[in-house]
Amino acid sequence: MKTNVTCWGILGALDREVALLREQMQVESTEQLLGTEFLSGTIYGQKVVVACCGIGKVNATACATYLLFAKGCDAIINAGIAGGVAHGLHTLDVVISRELCFHDQDAVMLKYFPARQFFEADPTLRKCCAEVCTQPGLLTGKWREGRIATGDKFVADSATRDAIIAAVAPDCVEMEGAAIAHVAFAAGKPCLVIRTMSDCADDDATTTYDNFLERAADQSARIVLGMLKNAD
Repeated sequence: MKTNVTCWGILGALDREVALLREQMQVESTEQLLGTEFLSGTIYGQKVVVACCGIGKVNATACATYLLFAKGCDAIINAGIAGGVAHGLHTLDVVISRELCFHDQDAVMLKYFPARQFFEADPTLRKCCAEVCTQPGLLTGKWREGRIATGDKFVADSATRDAIIAAVAPDCVEMEGAAIAHVAFAAGKPCLVIRTMSDCADDDATTTYDNFLERAADQSARIVLGMLKNAD
């Protein structure tokens, strides 16, 4: 699929979320900065820079900014895990970002740049990702496009989960995506966030997360690999 991307910036918050990407990568150079390692090279002939940014909005923002402004990436993908909260969404299902928001944002922030609650994902990247997700046998669960909500909290209780649903009605919750989308919006660069559900952000989330973390992280990474393989 034609994407017009010459260098892909790819971020995961956890080492496991970028492990399969590193395995498939032809590494040309490495750089230690911002508490992580940036690997530059190619995957399936596509120029990429891959990094594990660490969890949370500040780590994600710092690494996304570096990818877009210092490393010359002209698109950014954040792939990993999330807690599913929408009706009918189960462990190992996938959410492709249609839009992203912060679930812990005070309304006063909407008065200032970028003066918006939602960040839309790039439609071309969304289409490319959807084409990969429809490939037979790739996914364990189902996939959908939806709203992803970000905050500096691991949601692992029903009360917090219900409050977030009431506030912003997301499909899933996580800790980095909207921060990365915010940076991409400010930079005028395309962005996509891909999440496989590791848990349901409820009272059982901690146990479920531990059981499904690796499978969920690997599935999101395989989707990114499929996108790179199909990209022109």
